Amino acid sequence: MFSSALLLTSFPRLHRANNICRCCTALKMDAAASPSPPPLTILADQRGALDLLDESAMHAANDFALSANECIAKAMDFIAANYGQKDSSLLADNFEFIGPFVGPLARRDYIEAMEGALNPQDGFPDLIGRQFGFTADPVEPGRVWWFTRPTGTFSKDWFGATADGSRIETAPQSMGVVLNEAGLVCKFNMGTPIDRTSGNGGGLGGLFTFMYFVGNPLPIPECRPYEQSLPFKLLNTVGALLTKLKRMGE
Repeated sequence: MFSSALLLTSFPRLHRANNICRCCTALKMDAAASPSPPPLTILADQRGALDLLDESAMHAANDFALSANECIAKAMDFIAANYGQKDSSLLADNFEFIGPFVGPLARRDYIEAMEGALNPQDGFPDLIGRQFGFTADPVEPGRVWWFTRPTGTFSKDWFGATADGSRIETAPQSMGVVLNEAGLVCKFNMGTPIDRTSGNGGGLGGLFTFMYFVGNPLPIPECRPYEQSLPFKLLNTVGALLTKLKRMGE
């Protein structure tokens, strides 16, 4: 049975934080808590719009407990455990799932949703994720990114649709995790399409692209290919008109 927890956006809890001011007696003034220092930036090359980070130097300079390679290995273990479904001990207590439209989901909600989730592999038995491009974020220690381009054959009836042997090629999607220093996953970002014009899944990500492909998308805008809103269409029309008038006046 498909869990509605993966279809609805949950609202993050609001927490009240106390602002702490310290008395600086030497300067006879109150000082607000200092903001976090900006991330360390070490450039390997800088030409025009190119500001290439020196990833090795930045990884070496941070004091995170895990190396870049160790972080990547932890991310792969998380994927191999079906994104934590087969081994929830990989998830930190403060774990959050965040998709393009769904989430944040807390650890317990995510585990419950995964247990009852509709699995595309039931309709696409040969489905493979085709992950590649694993990289440790040099700006945010503990963050790992990768890409995925799932593909598979619709060979079994699924989600109320009759199998027809067609093959899905999803749009390339970005994925990522944030690890704590114990190597547990604190945040999981998934299913964000990079090129919505690519593939035959409507340019959608995650489970929504499979629902659209078999012809049974949910009756919500988020489960359908992107369309410009009316205000955006009007804005583009006005912009094009102003550009045309400007050229005529030159």
